[in-house]
Amino acid sequence: MAKAPIARRYAQALFALAAEHGRQEAWAEALVRLEAAAAEPTVALYFAEPRIGVEAKAKTVALLAEGEDALLANFLGLLAERRAMGVLPAIRREYQGLLDESLGRVQATVTTAVALTDAQRARLAQGLSQALGKQVSVDASEEPAIIGGLVVRVGDQVIDGSVRTRLEALRASLAHGSAS
Repeated sequence: MAKAPIARRYAQALFALAAEHGRQEAWAEALVRLEAAAAEPTVALYFAEPRIGVEAKAKTVALLAEGEDALLANFLGLLAERRAMGVLPAIRREYQGLLDESLGRVQATVTTAVALTDAQRARLAQGLSQALGKQVSVDASEEPAIIGGLVVRVGDQVIDGSVRTRLEALRASLAHGSAS
């Protein structure tokens, strides 16, 4: 089953329902909690087991969703009924993307050779926000193999300012005899 289109449709429907009730951000937080609960190894195995009936899974969903909005609990029950609990992480990601889009936010994934300080992360987020005209949230990770510089991913855009890439470009130009 192709998860991406299905997850997108579920997320769009869920987001529209949340918007009707003014609960978009609250539901995003709830989806994070529910995803974590459903990802527990024994719970994930339970929902993946085809010999366990829908009624039993519905009771488990009720326990997982205890304390959450009733509409969100019903949605989770629908996923269990359709044997689609495995799509929940993709739904959560799609939902978060819809929420970010509606609030004019984007997520940037930044890879550096060494860890960024909080001040560097804040300056980077501010610079990216100005460049993109949107509020940018930075998710940073380290990859020593890039040697220096950084690689920024925003959606399907990649800005590669790594030393490794520059060295590879220089090596290629020297190999072709076109170095200036």
